[in-house]
Amino acid sequence: MEERRKPVLGRVVPGVTPDLQRRLRRFFGVVQTLSPSLAAKLALRLFMTPPRRRLDATDAPVVAQAVRSVVPIGADSFTQWTWGDEAPVVVVLHGWGSHAARFGDFIAPLRAAGYRVVGIDAPAHGVSPGRQSDLPRFRDSLIAVLRAHRPVHAVIGHSLGGAATLTVLAETQEFHPGRICLFGVPADMDYILESFAMMLGLRPRAMAKLRERFERQFGRSARDISIAAAAPHVRIPTLVVHDEEDNVAPLAQGQALAAAIPHATMHLTKGLGHSGALRDAATIERVIAFLRA
Repeated sequence: MEERRKPVLGRVVPGVTPDLQRRLRRFFGVVQTLSPSLAAKLALRLFMTPPRRRLDATDAPVVAQAVRSVVPIGADSFTQWTWGDEAPVVVVLHGWGSHAARFGDFIAPLRAAGYRVVGIDAPAHGVSPGRQSDLPRFRDSLIAVLRAHRPVHAVIGHSLGGAATLTVLAETQEFHPGRICLFGVPADMDYILESFAMMLGLRPRAMAKLRERFERQFGRSARDISIAAAAPHVRIPTLVVHDEEDNVAPLAQGQALAAAIPHATMHLTKGLGHSGALRDAATIERVIAFLRA
């Protein structure tokens, strides 16, 4: 599985193959020598441009069963996928560079358990329009779905989708789901930004410029966007799923997250990497048992 590979240089970033990583490092090696500011500008643009993941052949029949709709959010819009009719709603939100179909193995078990499933293709992901995305766009997409389908029984979020879920719970008071399940969630945005910069081979001057540009873009520093800091605000039952060999969000981050959430239970997996648990039958069974408890 691609997400389980070892990094060629630095940390693993979802959607970046070893060959692409080499080419990017060569390019940014030249650019930052000429101008650290230009390197930072290009790096931030690339940071906000997700790769488009292709639909896996095994998920195509599952997607064909869904009702597709487009939901506007401000200047953006996103695609919503719905499986089933009147029933308690479970929302699934993917990670960076992914799409709702990555939860394809969840759909039949969730439907059999009596749930209606609503999947989100965040802006610039899956079949949603746009070229750039970020955590605020993930957050706003989730809020729109929670508002439209309230009360939502549960949200299952993977990686950045899990981070967006925690952000919603920390920053809003309305439309909260009854429970949440978090897969492979990183600790904070600065870790994500630093991983990206390491992947590009940015040196200290260009890295400092990148952090400055990030703060101008989002109105606060990457260090101030802490997913872990949002955890104590969660007051609903939470299942934290994390793999011991996650090479995108290290295990220690998942453990710290579970420890910080007052009503959290941790489920450890081994050998599944950052996203393999989304396809693991035993893990899916554990999640459904948690949702039905």
